[in-house]
Amino acid sequence: MSDISNNKEYRELFVIEANEHIQNMNNELLAYEQDNAREHIDSIFRSVHTLKGMAGTMGYENIRILCKTIENVLDALRNGRLMFEKSIADTLFRCFDILNKLVNDEHALIDISSYLSSLSSIMASENKTCVVRNNSSDDGNGSANNNNKNEVTNDNDKLPTTITVKLDDLDRLVDLVGELVIAKSRLKGMVTNNANGMVDAQLTHLDRLISDLQYSVMKLRLVPLSTVFSRFPRLVRDTASKLGKEVRLEIEGSEIEVDRSILQAITDPLVHMIRNAIDHGIEGREERMSKGKEPTGLLRIAAIKVEDRISITVEDDGKGIDVDALKKKAVEKGLISGDEAERMSDEDALRLIGTPGLSTAKEVTDISGRGVGMDVVFKQVSRFGGYVKIESRRDIGTRITLYIPMNVSIISGLMVYVHGERYIIPSSNIVTTMKVKNSEIMHIHGKRVIRMRDKDEGDKIIPIVEMDYMLGINGYSYGGDGSAKNGDSSNDSSSIVIVNSKGKSIGFVVDSFEYMKEVVVKRVVGLNGRFVDATIASDGSAVLILDISQLVRG
Repeated sequence: MSDISNNKEYRELFVIEANEHIQNMNNELLAYEQDNAREHIDSIFRSVHTLKGMAGTMGYENIRILCKTIENVLDALRNGRLMFEKSIADTLFRCFDILNKLVNDEHALIDISSYLSSLSSIMASENKTCVVRNNSSDDGNGSANNNNKNEVTNDNDKLPTTITVKLDDLDRLVDLVGELVIAKSRLKGMVTNNANGMVDAQLTHLDRLISDLQYSVMKLRLVPLSTVFSRFPRLVRDTASKLGKEVRLEIEGSEIEVDRSILQAITDPLVHMIRNAIDHGIEGREERMSKGKEPTGLLRIAAIKVEDRISITVEDDGKGIDVDALKKKAVEKGLISGDEAERMSDEDALRLIGTPGLSTAKEVTDISGRGVGMDVVFKQVSRFGGYVKIESRRDIGTRITLYIPMNVSIISGLMVYVHGERYIIPSSNIVTTMKVKNSEIMHIHGKRVIRMRDKDEGDKIIPIVEMDYMLGINGYSYGGDGSAKNGDSSNDSSSIVIVNSKGKSIGFVVDSFEYMKEVVVKRVVGLNGRFVDATIASDGSAVLILDISQLVRG
């Protein structure tokens, strides 16, 4: 291995560009399976050839040799010397996978001989009645020398080089902007009472400049969902093939951008959801036809942006979730009683999904049983103040939607006041806020509730609870449901924040609230020694950012 491979900067650039080429190989081969258009093979060849040259420069011999052998197969395909079939695609996909491992782990001890042998076997089946040229000679530096006029040796044919930013430097830049935002807020608070016109004008100008800088820096952290979504066609193809099923994939909203840390966190959950949908949701061809369905199942992945949040939906038209089996399993696990199961609605039963160890699958397969259950999906999404909603109908299908914020470093939030203390509720958790007359608060089964009108679902009954009760703050005397028994009777109305936790709405009664345009998230050590999220107020004091999913669970 050459000395240059030890240079971290060159290594980072190599990995980024190499992964882009490998992803292009996968995408183009998937497309070639559909229409057999020559342009797809040409595109794959360009990526393989460029990767071969890059690997030669870096001294990665296994990558270079494997790419060279793949080139031979591609050259035979695009010149009609080799007839394309599914087994060839399977072999190429396996080679792309091993290239991915070699690229991302330079210390991986991988024997590529079996992959080279598989590729050689393909070449051995080449149509001998055609004129066969000798294999291209390789100068070891990424240049292939032959008489094929289609051979790629021109730099203009290479895919564009990505402009990269070191992630550590980017994180530091984001932190600095966060500090600047905090300093701006404190300065604004200090000069407001003493400001003359000139100072006020300069402060407004500073506010605009910092906001522009903040926006630009946060844009650097955003990456398109296509970074992950582009891998799903290959995932669906391989999973369906292994299970002997036919699945059509539809993807929407892949151009939407999201914070890279969030995207990294939800990638494995999304992969699990897709595998699970194909494995346990979508039926086989015969079963689907017996139900009057199209023999090919539909899997739809769609992302939608709503203000500072996005929703990502994985939806299938399969058999749906057996709610009765779900209730039975929950009773067996001691999560609910038999009586509770009888009274429980299908909607409430679906919320049980995500409980560790609760699964209705009759057997764990190597497709979906990979250590990432729905409990992990819920946990990962709630880490960022998001939530999961599950909808399912027997023999119609299942829809699982992840609601997540687009950004986690600087967020919008609501400042709530509870017994003189301040807390932040992330906007991504908030459904709405309202002032309700106390006379409008109702009691159902001993619980306090309010009626809220939903534009999509009509009137909804929302349970409410005192926020200080949930936070364990001493003050009022409470009933078992957190309702105030000895509240301040001088107030004839209540300030309520409606939040969503795991797809279910609940109202928190607070003293008052005010909207916060921007909140800089800081990780600090809490009283229990665990890390919690907080922000710095304009007066320099720390304000806790509430984890709604943990609060409701507690």
